[in-house]
Amino acid sequence: MANKKSKPSSKSGLPAGKPVLIALGAAILAVVAAAFWLLSPNDADSPDRAPVADVGTPDQFYMPSEFDPQEGLFLGGEQLAELHPDVMTAVVRAAADSIKIVILAGSSAGQSRIENVLAGGGLQDAPVTIFQLPVMTMWLRDFGPLTVSDAQGQRSLVEFKYRERRGNKLDNGVPAHLAISLDLNLMGSPLLVEGGDFLSNGRGFCLMSTRVVNRNAHYLEMDPEQTMQNVASILGFENLLLVPPLEGESTGHVDMFCTFLEPDLVVVGNYDPDVDWINAPTLDQTVKDLEKVETLAGPMRVERIPMPDHDDGTWRTYTNIVFANGVVLVPIYPDYCPELDEEALAIYRRLLPDRQIVGIDASGLIKMNGALRCITMNLPTGVLSF
Repeated sequence: MANKKSKPSSKSGLPAGKPVLIALGAAILAVVAAAFWLLSPNDADSPDRAPVADVGTPDQFYMPSEFDPQEGLFLGGEQLAELHPDVMTAVVRAAADSIKIVILAGSSAGQSRIENVLAGGGLQDAPVTIFQLPVMTMWLRDFGPLTVSDAQGQRSLVEFKYRERRGNKLDNGVPAHLAISLDLNLMGSPLLVEGGDFLSNGRGFCLMSTRVVNRNAHYLEMDPEQTMQNVASILGFENLLLVPPLEGESTGHVDMFCTFLEPDLVVVGNYDPDVDWINAPTLDQTVKDLEKVETLAGPMRVERIPMPDHDDGTWRTYTNIVFANGVVLVPIYPDYCPELDEEALAIYRRLLPDRQIVGIDASGLIKMNGALRCITMNLPTGVLSF
């Protein structure tokens, strides 16, 4: 669907550099202006997006964090096997013993390619499941299903509208296909939101890019407060902090410069002003805003991590990490900034002493504007049925 022109009013979104914290009470956590629908896998033989049941006021949901216990890790497989087989084998080698890895393949040929890549890396016997469903690209975090839990502990998947990177429409159907395969309910929203646009601390707090409100101001002519309320409603956030994305970085995703390690501990990128005089003060302001946040676990603690320069046009990041229970995968760039790599790994080892920190060379992957979190999707306990 083509973007709608925004009205020349307050619906033009939020100005850059203006973080906004919104507290959402129980009344707001009911479904608000933009409706979402509930699709039960028992109600359809195909993953159509038409609503089959109207949801009025659901039980309050919450979204588990990625540092909480995880049952599985989806990996965007077929394209990854073709373009970055070394990343695939490195992820499987590092994480397969700590989490169930499910690699998505869009075809039989794609499954064969994945199997060959694993065999070539000596991983033919690795505990990995290859699952076929219609999918084309590897950017699973963009379009993959999000998981929420209700007050009774019932898991459901959430699907937002995805404006695909390469005009591929198959990726938009992945959440519905997986909901049917996993026998889970699917809640859909017309909002344009990608998985990299926000981060959950697992205890009702969300850090979200202003990109979300700006895009939906154009796409749905929705004002920023409506957008924030709707995201909070479907994902169960009580507090939401809007922060500007990195100026000049193409994705606009918040996971390119932030990550949660605990409910009250967040890591934020740090630019030397001599390296990036525009984004350095923006990130400093994000830190100040986060330090004012009160979580259920106490005041938010903020740690900084260096951000490599982008003199060559590539926006490298150390916050696009993957939690795999006792293992944490961190993107590194040994051919570009090996000293910063070691500094970043040391920071995570200090902050997460009970987890194994593994650096994964993402030098080629990052040139396609994504790193490790971008090609994966975490599945909390209680979701996988295969």
